Amino acid sequence: MAKPTNPDAEGRPLVFHLSFDHKPEEPIDVWAFAFDRQGNLIARAPLTGGEAELELTGEQARKARLFFASLPEREQEITIEALERLRAYEPTWQFDPERREYELLPIPEILWKWWLHCRCRVRGRVVKPVEIGGVTYDRPVCNARVHICEVDRLSLVIPRLPDDIIWRLRDELLEKLRHPFPLPEPDPPPFVFDPGVIDPSPINVARMARERLAKVPAPRLELDTAARLEIAPAPPERTLMSPQRLEMGGLPASDRAALISSSITEVRRALIDHAELIRPWICWWPWFWPYVCTCDEVATVVTDHQGRFDTEIWYPCFGDHPDLYFWVEYSIGGTWTTVLHPPICCNTHWNYPCGSEVTLRVTDPRVSWCGDEPPLPGKQVAVLSVGNNVSMTEIQRQSAGASEGLTTTGQPFGGSLEPHVWFGEDLRPSGITHYRWSYRRLGSSGEWTALDHEVVRHYAEVMPDSTLVFKPFDLGPDPAFPGQSLFQIRPPDPPLNPGVASSSWAPEVDGRSNTASAYLRSHLLEGGNPLAAAGKYELKLELFKSDGSLVNWTDEGVLLKVPTVNAPFGLGMVPTELVAHSPAQPGDMEDRVIRDGANKIVAFRLVLHVDNNPCTAEIHETTVGSSTAGPCGFIAYAPGANATISFTARHPNDFATFTFRVNRGSTGTVAAASASGPVAGPTVNGFTRDTASRYTKSVPVATLLDTCLKAAFSETLHVDALATDGWSGTLDYLDDDASSKAFALEPA
Repeated sequence: MAKPTNPDAEGRPLVFHLSFDHKPEEPIDVWAFAFDRQGNLIARAPLTGGEAELELTGEQARKARLFFASLPEREQEITIEALERLRAYEPTWQFDPERREYELLPIPEILWKWWLHCRCRVRGRVVKPVEIGGVTYDRPVCNARVHICEVDRLSLVIPRLPDDIIWRLRDELLEKLRHPFPLPEPDPPPFVFDPGVIDPSPINVARMARERLAKVPAPRLELDTAARLEIAPAPPERTLMSPQRLEMGGLPASDRAALISSSITEVRRALIDHAELIRPWICWWPWFWPYVCTCDEVATVVTDHQGRFDTEIWYPCFGDHPDLYFWVEYSIGGTWTTVLHPPICCNTHWNYPCGSEVTLRVTDPRVSWCGDEPPLPGKQVAVLSVGNNVSMTEIQRQSAGASEGLTTTGQPFGGSLEPHVWFGEDLRPSGITHYRWSYRRLGSSGEWTALDHEVVRHYAEVMPDSTLVFKPFDLGPDPAFPGQSLFQIRPPDPPLNPGVASSSWAPEVDGRSNTASAYLRSHLLEGGNPLAAAGKYELKLELFKSDGSLVNWTDEGVLLKVPTVNAPFGLGMVPTELVAHSPAQPGDMEDRVIRDGANKIVAFRLVLHVDNNPCTAEIHETTVGSSTAGPCGFIAYAPGANATISFTARHPNDFATFTFRVNRGSTGTVAAASASGPVAGPTVNGFTRDTASRYTKSVPVATLLDTCLKAAFSETLHVDALATDGWSGTLDYLDDDASSKAFALEPA
């Protein structure tokens, strides 16, 4: 029983006795806080032995609000709002001038469970997108200040929302669940070919090949090669979920009933229980932002020389992971300036997976990017990729059989193919100064053909008057070795010409040319005839000494490495592995090396499957019996009639996919009359393929019309070549779009 006291006596604090409802297994550090009516913190004290002593005058105590909470191990401003977000306990009490000690009701278990805090590691990188030679790269931003903020949990926000906002939130959520936005269609190809220009570019060669291919009889269909049938999976359908699945987001009946209830309490509880359904749409509801888009800063970190940051924060173990928002400052003219602060509700990492890496892209032109690529130490060679997007680990090896030389997703290669190679810094000091790429048909015992297209690296020259120019440095073919097609391993420093103040390498001038070690212009093989040139080719990479003699990699102790992760390599670490030992050991990639008579490694070997053949797309006239649409577009039908729908989707070697659509009026796709998939398939959605790659299906007119008595239809067809040059996902200029057709059905 509390004892009457005089709390107004100087130095006599108020004592509050407090316990836990269902005592926690582990001790929890709890603090008591007192605030005045203006929300100012006027006293604080730890809860020790179930007691907290607060230094309050009688006047302060009469108007004070008390809170009890456990703080995470971080410095933060103590406010009523911050404590509410921490689920602080505000007990019911009333000041009594005759009382010094107060017995408070226990802390509810539903609150103190949230006071058990766990560590959450927060990692990320600040980068600046930089366009180099038409290609955009993410470059690190050093010494940026990253502010990490925790956004209010919806489970805390929703209970505080006014009733009218709850009703609106419920109604808008149901509308989104029933009618989500459709996926956007892809952009059209970003090029227009000028037939008046004659050049050896891949696009121009493909155009000429398409004209040549149109005159060649269609090949016989070959379905005995399983690898052909597994070139690539069919592209995903761009269709919405069925109404049955969309209805209320597929929620159980009890939750659907709560959401559509007329009870505000039931609706509010349902929204709290299913906050994950709300999060994806918050960015689309600006009216909702003032209620939810607030956050508390929990940490501030500075990025390192690679633009990275890494820290730990605390969050309640009971419940979801924290919802985090990041904004960035950068020192401009000696002043910390905000350079990235997007809308909170559109840029929150909901339920952030602790330890995952966040990428923050800064586009402010005042921000400089930093960081050089780290050197590859020692006598090592790393063959990384073909182009920017196909790592060595993504190119199938000899064990893949018929798929050797294709990517792991079944794509052949086409256009200009540029291997990316990193040469170790100790090669040149040891006298290994040159390299050479060569190729020949796989299985051929004939001579190798050296790749002799010019390779350059750009460098910057700064004159004493601050004039800046960028110049190409020719790696080769090196005229010092006529007829050998040898290329220099780039020296550590560019030339310093007379009268120049300074010079430095400038790979930013053109990202594609400055990363190529050679150019296999596959579209020009066999005189630019893609039918004759298609097939597998083996390439080899050799090293040479400064006197032009061939290097024995084994004797020279040169290590050959390839990456173990897929490209593009992005911002993360790129681990590598040794290709082969000498002598070979189990697990070595023996099909990736060439050995001499003494079983020593003398070259790196790579097999690529090349196919620059363009696709063919054609939609044929739809018929009902012997009737076609004709010049007016109408086809008369009798009851029970069938419509014959056909199209040609062809690639000479089946390295393509197709999408054929029949649309009825404005109601959308007729699924039974449409199809998509690899052109290698013998049947797709009931369409049968003949030897000329013509697909045909008989569809009941009643299926086409559905509930209509008569209707108009449109037909579209796109055939997408699978070939890649390692930069583009696929070579769009090898695709083909059929001329659209239309027909209409009316009763006879």
